[in-house]
Amino acid sequence: MGEDASASRARTPVVVLVGRPNAGKSSLYNRLTGGNARVGNYPGVTVDILEALVDLPGGRAAKVVDLPGLYSISATIDPATDEGIARRFLENARRDGQPMLVIQVVDATQLALGLRLTRELLGQLGPLLLVATQADILAAEGRSLDTKELEDALGVSAVAINARSDAVRDVVLGRIATCLDRLDAVPPLREASEGTFDPDELATRVICERSAAVSRGRRNLTARADALLLHPLAGLAIFASVLTVLFASVYLVADPVSQLLDAASRVLAGWIVAGFGEGLVSSFLVDGVLGGAGTVLTFLPQVVILTVAMELLEATGYLSRGAFLVDRLLSVARLGGRAFIPLLTGHACAVPAIYATRILRDPRERLTTILILPLMTCSARIPVYGLLIAAFFAGSSAWTKSAVFVLLYFAGILFGLLAALAFRRTVTKGKSLPMATELPAYRSPELRVLVSSIKRATSRFLREVGTTILAAAMVLWALLNIPLPGRPAKVENDPGANLSHSIAGGVGRALEPVTAPLGFDWRINVGLIASFGARELMVGTLGIINGIEGALDDPSPLASQLRSAKTEDGRPRYRTRTALALMAFFVLACQCLSTVAAVRRETRSWRWPAFVLGYTYALAYLAALVVNQGLRWMGG
Repeated sequence: MGEDASASRARTPVVVLVGRPNAGKSSLYNRLTGGNARVGNYPGVTVDILEALVDLPGGRAAKVVDLPGLYSISATIDPATDEGIARRFLENARRDGQPMLVIQVVDATQLALGLRLTRELLGQLGPLLLVATQADILAAEGRSLDTKELEDALGVSAVAINARSDAVRDVVLGRIATCLDRLDAVPPLREASEGTFDPDELATRVICERSAAVSRGRRNLTARADALLLHPLAGLAIFASVLTVLFASVYLVADPVSQLLDAASRVLAGWIVAGFGEGLVSSFLVDGVLGGAGTVLTFLPQVVILTVAMELLEATGYLSRGAFLVDRLLSVARLGGRAFIPLLTGHACAVPAIYATRILRDPRERLTTILILPLMTCSARIPVYGLLIAAFFAGSSAWTKSAVFVLLYFAGILFGLLAALAFRRTVTKGKSLPMATELPAYRSPELRVLVSSIKRATSRFLREVGTTILAAAMVLWALLNIPLPGRPAKVENDPGANLSHSIAGGVGRALEPVTAPLGFDWRINVGLIASFGARELMVGTLGIINGIEGALDDPSPLASQLRSAKTEDGRPRYRTRTALALMAFFVLACQCLSTVAAVRRETRSWRWPAFVLGYTYALAYLAALVVNQGLRWMGG
């Protein structure tokens, strides 16, 4: 029985969707699979390849696979790129002898571009099914596609569809079943000679103009929109406004949801304490397990919002236009225009920003952007900056305080761009893909595709990022709460003493010889350890150590305490140069386990998270050392 089942699976034909980006593959895939998509397990693949099993007419089943978009399978392609991964999949499938039908999805409104890829597919893969999407847009423009002449010219089966129509699923599945029957009857492994047709000439011949007036009106409308949206000044202003709304939505929408989740967590924490009483067990469940889960759920609304935003920008055709506008600005750092969106989002939070790098086609550009995102000044750094500015610049004017904050904010951007330049010459060096982007027709997003993307992003984040965050949160709890051998398990009514006696306190003291040149003592070291869970925990931890509760809500008592703190010989414990060194450290160090987990997820390797931690902490240490020792030498 097991052998029969295995043989049945082996004979299950594979239906592979290929096509240029923005050709409509996602819409067709969701129609065919009913939104039932899962990410295939393909080792060494750093992008998602979706697959699902579908039932065909006649009772046969097939596995439908959605490959990344590709422009060519003949040109020299880096195997790490989306195109290289797609080509490798096709080559491996042919080598394994698996029954395979290739469906090329082409945009009927840009048929000549799609037919260039068709010529390559015919030359290397033999027979295929050509599915031309956007038939509804053609009709709205007063045009139609003569599929019969297209079939005669290419020798393939072709169908024109509106991927948003409910009837399209039965139509395409019927064509798939017919094509697979033909492949069973005729051995599919013959090598077809490369087509000699001219894509431009053939596209002109098979696109039929029904109403020149309608066609001109539709195209003129698109041209008028692009005249404004692609204007070098007005277009940039509009794109900046759109991104501002996107940036603000991460706060305006995600924050209330996060607050509701926090409120629910507090209620649950109360039940846990009531059930287990005060002690390490309840502390572990509340601060370790529940706190870690709360961190995961806090990021979830941001991931969902960003997924919606990216899908909307991509589906409407506006993302390509925005990328075109800012491409020249980011080219100074050898990044493309699409990198602008994750870099901007990184100023809210690096976790959803790292996820947003999926819109980047070039794997080197994607990796470079991921590596520099921890340098962007995210919102979690702001409470720490506010505390240190309030503590050590209390006598300065508002202009001075503002200048310090602005300097810190833009320092992250500057170091990020410099790091991008350095990485493109070292760890991510190699030939970059050109800025090849099409300007698809404007269209409304499809709800089915949007919902499917949200489900997939949510499941992936909870499964692959959330589990790492939760595990790290429990380890961090242990460091901050379990006492060192020989120290009391708990000092009643003295949280500061408990932190001092903890493993983290011991580590903080052990690190003092290393951090003393920076001006950091064990208290700051413990704060840095705690802030690895979330950067803003630096404030709360310093408050606990100094006997001040609620420091995150009101940092002014803690600021006063830090300003007036003395050593045993009566000297100031912390000077202004210490604060500036700590600020420099925070600008550059990746003080966030959630960011590390996100880097691990998107690179599918522990190598790059380790690299991020290594280079950011090395830069942070060096910067803090230069600031503290430089100001000390100058008498500061």
